[in-house]
Amino acid sequence: MLLFIRRYLALAGLLFWLGGFTFYAAVVVPIGQEVLGSHFEQGMITRQVTQYLNWSAALALLPLAWDGAAAHDPSSRRRLARWLSWAGMLLSLGVLVWLHPRLDALLDVDQRRILERQAFRASHRWYLWLSTIQWACGLIYLGLSLLTWRAEDRAGAKASFREPTCQARLRKPTKN
Repeated sequence: MLLFIRRYLALAGLLFWLGGFTFYAAVVVPIGQEVLGSHFEQGMITRQVTQYLNWSAALALLPLAWDGAAAHDPSSRRRLARWLSWAGMLLSLGVLVWLHPRLDALLDVDQRRILERQAFRASHRWYLWLSTIQWACGLIYLGLSLLTWRAEDRAGAKASFREPTCQARLRKPTKN
C-alpha cells in the first residue's frame, strides 16, 4: 500500500504542477492577451499566478524526492538521470524564486508601467527560459519514473514468482 501511495503522490504532484503550468502557458496566457488586449495586463495576472506555480513546483518536488529515494530501480543510469532531472527542477525553481522579486522591482504596478524596459525584457526572457527548462526536467522525470516503476514491478514480480509462498514454506513434506 505504501508503494501505491508513494507513486500516487508523485504522479498527482507532477500532474497538478506540470498540468497547471502547461494549461496556463498554452491556453490562459494567449486568451488573456486576446481578451485584455494587452501583454502588460496579462502580465499583471501572470506575475501573481507564477507565485502559485512556484509553490506547486516546490510541493511536487517533495513526493518526487521520496519516490526517487525509495524506488528500487535496477538501472543505475536511470536512477542518476532521475536525480539529475529532479536537481534540474529544484535548481531552476530556486533561480525562479530568486528572480521573481527582481522582475517585480522593475514594474510600477500602480501606474501600470515597466520602469526599465530593457532590464525587464532580459530578466523576463531568463524567467521564461528557466521555466521551460524546469518544465522539460519535469517531463523527463515523469518518463523516467514510468520506466522505473515498470522495471521495479517486473523485478518484484520475478522475485515473488521465484519465491515459494508463505504457505508452501510452512507446509511439511508428506511421506507416502
